[in-house]
Formats: sequence, structure tokens, C-alpha cells
Amino acid sequence: MLIRFFLENFLSFNKQIELSMIPGKSRLHPHHVIRETRRRGIDILKSAVLYGANASGKSNLVEALAFARKLIVKGTNAKDEIQTKNFKLDKKNYRIPSKFQFDIKSNKKMFSYGFSVDRYQIHKEWLYEISKFKEKLLFERSRINNNKVNVKFGNSTYSGKKEKDFLEYVALGTRPNQLFLTESIQRNVKHFMDIYDWFDKKLTIIFPSSVAKGIEFHFDSKSNEANVFLKFLRHFDTGISSLKTEKYNLDKDKTEIPESVVNDIKKNLKGKNERIFLSSNRNDRYTIYRDKDGQLIALKLISKHKLKNSDEEIDFQIHEESDGTQRILDLLPALVSLINHDRIFVIDELDRSLHPLLIKEFTELFLEHSQKQKSQLIVTTHDATLLDLKTLRKDEIWFIEKNQSGESQLYSLEEFRIRYDKNIKKDYLKGRYGAIPIFMDLKYQKK
Repeated sequence: MLIRFFLENFLSFNKQIELSMIPGKSRLHPHHVIRETRRRGIDILKSAVLYGANASGKSNLVEALAFARKLIVKGTNAKDEIQTKNFKLDKKNYRIPSKFQFDIKSNKKMFSYGFSVDRYQIHKEWLYEISKFKEKLLFERSRINNNKVNVKFGNSTYSGKKEKDFLEYVALGTRPNQLFLTESIQRNVKHFMDIYDWFDKKLTIIFPSSVAKGIEFHFDSKSNEANVFLKFLRHFDTGISSLKTEKYNLDKDKTEIPESVVNDIKKNLKGKNERIFLSSNRNDRYTIYRDKDGQLIALKLISKHKLKNSDEEIDFQIHEESDGTQRILDLLPALVSLINHDRIFVIDELDRSLHPLLIKEFTELFLEHSQKQKSQLIVTTHDATLLDLKTLRKDEIWFIEKNQSGESQLYSLEEFRIRYDKNIKKDYLKGRYGAIPIFMDLKYQKK
């Protein structure tokens, strides 16, 4: 689970900001909090909803999370520049690294992991095991004068001199543009696997243009996830009665997939357990894999609707569905995963193509049905339907606003003194909490 995220000098964020999932003093909606029974543990919120005007920095915060995750999980090539993006409205920031820090909980332990980075190198990287009262060094790695590397490990990180020597060898041999955490996994070092797996397997980021992958495979195999998925799809009144897949042998059958793409897939898809997910220009979806005989198979997702006054069903291509229905198709795998697994989903522009009541229902379904899971939902939105203390706690509502210097600032509704029965939606639209558009007065003068 995410406990806190710190960010500095990236895109529209200049000075350090903090997104905290630690509960405030509110007693509302206690089931929105995952309580820690251990004395040294920390209670953690299940959700956060971020509001702000256009260009306030909401999507920049999501992009910062995505940038850090990609750098950790994918790493870099030897001669790659690091695609960090400094705050551009202050010239001194061009010489200052961007800073990212995650306080997380993974497998019952809590860690603080972070790094500072510019286009050419990792300046500093650190990992601590933390509790409510103290922190324990696991490693620190820093570069001095752009060439000398300094590495420190805590005594609990290794079990003997031979292990320590190997860790130092890997750390000192890590390229300047590569994170040691990433390098350690690539070198088969197991010490920090829990932290790496948190970013790789637990944290998922969904952008407005993201397309859900693998739905076809669930419906082809008739998995339990497919049944749950279909249950929610009907709940949201999409008109879809069921989903199915059409199967194509790409060595024999014609599809809309270009021949050049098929040829590339044939070259690159070797293993039987590998899968490739494709979305066409029309947003039809395919899962491609090799079957037990080595044949290249494509599964295409098809929706079914009931004919008027009949139990008979008719097939629809996914691109024939409305934008809202296609958006639901892309978001429902996240909801199913949040309810059934310990996951963290960050969704940018949750409200894109969706009705306000559907947004509220989506959020409430997560909070109601995921109580047995240590899962979290973090979203940005413009829709004010969720600004209701009957739906969310004060500490789950956040605002992003740019100041006169063009710097994005992040703050919580928890900072305001508000009665539990207050109409916060009305007050937000009136500007009481900031983070709304400010319109200039346009005056037309006759010549």
C-alpha cells in the first residue's frame, strides 16, 4: 500500500509536495481506513480523490508516478538519457535534480524508497525500513563530483562479508543512469525484491487513453474473473448482455491486423506463456499468443446485446459501443482487481466519458466490496459528485492549484475546518477551497 508520495522539481511541481494516505482526525467512514493492529504500524486510507482546474497539475502528478514506476521497473539502456522533466519556470531548477520518494507497505513491512535524478544520472538513491517510531538503513547510494560513487548498507541488509561484498560490487558497478534497485533485480539479487515487486505488480496507472489488456483471455478461458467482470458490466447498465471472443489463426485467417504487425509478432513472440495485447485504430481489442502446437492465435473481444422483445442476442464490435461503455470496459478490470487482490490503482481523469452517477457508483463499489483487501484507489477528476462527506472523508479529498508563479500546490480538505453536514460541493464550486478555474474579464471596446 502507498503511505506517502513526495515529489519535487518535476513538471509543474517546484517545491516539495506530499500526497499522504495517512488518516486525519475524521471519524466518518471508518471502513475507508485499513487499521494496523501492531503498535509500530500505521493506519492507511483506501482512497484519495484529487480535484483541480484544467492545467492545475493533476495529470502531472499521475505522470510523475508513472515516470518513477517506469524508471524502476524497466530501467534504462546504457546510453539512454533519463526522460525527467524539471520545473521549467525557474532557471535554477535546470541544475537541480528531480526528487521522488515513496513510503510504502509491502508484505507487512514498511519502507521508504526514493531517488534524485537528472537527465544524465541518478544523484542519490536510498532505501529504509521504517515504522511509526524509527527507520533502519538498508542502503544509500550517491554520486560525488559526478564520478565517485559512495555506497552504504545497513548491518541488517546482509548476512555476512561475502554477501556484503557482492552487494557493494553490484552497487558500484551500476551505471550512472540506472537505479541500483533495478540493477539488483537484473543481477538476481533477492534482497530488495519486495520493494521492486510493489512497483511492478502492485502499482498500476491508468491514463485517459489507456486500454485494458487481457480481457479476451479471461472470457476465452471462462475464468471466475470473467463472471465478476460481466456482473459489474451489467450493473452499470451498458446494455451489454454478455461478452465472448472470436478466435483467429494468424497463419491462416485474415483480420484487420496489418500484415507487417503480424510478421513482427511472429518474430518476437517465442514462448508459449507470452502474450501480446493489441488495440486497433477503432479500439477493437486482441490478445495474441501461441497455442500448444505453436500456432499464432488472436482472440478478439465481442460484445452481445439482446434483440428487442426477444432472448436472441446479436454481436457488436467493441468500436460500435459508446465511448462511455468502452471507458467502462477499460476501468472494470481495475475494479475487479481491487476487490479481489491487494493492488493500488491510480486513474487519471476518472470522469472521462462517464456519467457523474456512474463515477460515484464506481467509487462506492470499490470502498464497499474491497474491505477484505489492502487495496487503494487514487483518482483525478473534475466531476464534483464525489464532493460529499456522505461518500468520502475529508482526508480523502485533495486539491491541486497553481500559484502566480505557475507552481502546482497540493493540499487536503483536512486543512479546512468543516462540519460533517457541510455542503462541500457547493462551497468548492463557489471557490472556498480554491483549485477552480479563474476567468479573466473580457471587455470588447468599439474602435
